[in-house]
Amino acid sequence: MYGGIAICSGRASSKLAGDICRILGIEPEPVEFHDFSNGNMMVNFPGGTVREKDVFVIQSGERSVFRNRTDAYRTVSGDIIEMLQMISALKDSASRITAVTPYFPYARSDKKDKPRIAITAKMIFELLEAVRTDRVLAMTLHCPQSQGFSNIPVDQLHAYTVFVREILAMGKEKLSFVAPDSGSILDNDFLALHTAKGIKEAGGSPDITTGYVKKMRVDDSENPLIRTVEGLDDLSGRTILISDDEILSGKSIILCAETVAARGAEEIYAFITHPILSGEAVRLIEESPITRLYITDTVEFNRKEAEKVNGGPVSKIEILSVAHIFAEAIKRINEGRSLSSLYL
Repeated sequence: MYGGIAICSGRASSKLAGDICRILGIEPEPVEFHDFSNGNMMVNFPGGTVREKDVFVIQSGERSVFRNRTDAYRTVSGDIIEMLQMISALKDSASRITAVTPYFPYARSDKKDKPRIAITAKMIFELLEAVRTDRVLAMTLHCPQSQGFSNIPVDQLHAYTVFVREILAMGKEKLSFVAPDSGSILDNDFLALHTAKGIKEAGGSPDITTGYVKKMRVDDSENPLIRTVEGLDDLSGRTILISDDEILSGKSIILCAETVAARGAEEIYAFITHPILSGEAVRLIEESPITRLYITDTVEFNRKEAEKVNGGPVSKIEILSVAHIFAEAIKRINEGRSLSSLYL
């Protein structure tokens, strides 16, 4: 129905796009970016053709704090315009265009929680539709119901498979899955369920408990207040597994880690899909009770720049790539096959 796969990448996701292309055995389409002195930008595709091809435009809606935010052209909002320009330039020739947003732009702006503000996540879907995008492929939306903002198909992928594989490889016996807030309970329970299945399939007997940290926010300062840990009391000798969709300042995850550490937790591992890691997050993670923070490459992580923020080597952060998940999803979309089995 559609032609061959063509991969085009914006500047926010060039490394992930390159990894996806290597897995698929194809070359990314050549693209040039021009930043003008008046703050405008232009995207140009200088060679080849995408006529009648199934085009996937890859651009993450967030970048690590280590990128140069003083450059007027390299803002998140600029990355959105860059993606929209790419789609608009390609649409007249391509048979279909899928916007691949590993981290969906403005994903946290998914509700109207105070008067006279925009639901920006909905606006991003409207902008994608305005440039005639045919479908969207994203990973772990902040709120899954956000898919309902769109009038075009939206496929949501997850990093569950890479997380469960890493958890099983640890070989730990006493596991406690702790959601850092009530909004991440379902995801943590899902990880616990499939970890238990993996242990049973390997002939083991899972010893798994679950709970969550009850917290509240009094303002927009990213400084949550911990109230209590629900479902878990004595954590002596247990390995704690914390999972969330994204990490910004790191304060929620660190407070969660400190809370379970005070209850006797032996080791604490955090699994985060989208590593924004703003401000002093890297340094705070390195100084925290967290044994290791596992992140994916939906947002590019520059270890050298992270070491500058930390003032030394970064030993607690490890990247688990999700390029193979995106590559398989792109292949299946092109072939008209189901993505259901990719969810775990």
